[in-house]
Amino acid sequence: MTPYGSDHDDWSSYDEDEAPTLPSRELVEADIRIVDSVAAALACDVQVRGRRLEVIVQNRVVILLGEVESQEVRLAAGIVAWAVPEVYDVCNRLSVAPGP
Repeated sequence: MTPYGSDHDDWSSYDEDEAPTLPSRELVEADIRIVDSVAAALACDVQVRGRRLEVIVQNRVVILLGEVESQEVRLAAGIVAWAVPEVYDVCNRLSVAPGP
């Protein structure tokens, strides 16, 4: 057993003088464009519109959150998000509501 902090892979061994890197302005602007485009595309899609979904974009990765009534709507939302230009990946975290 090694003492806490002695492992070279330990997160606490980072260089405290090194500032964390922030995303570039271009990446932030791309994320803003993508979130607006995905939200607009979802609102225009017949299967998906009218649903309360949350769209988050980070580093060009779209994260879809919320609850939909069927697997078909969940898949349709993912396809719509993938079709938006500049999207690098889609994490479809939509859940299907249990039936009545």
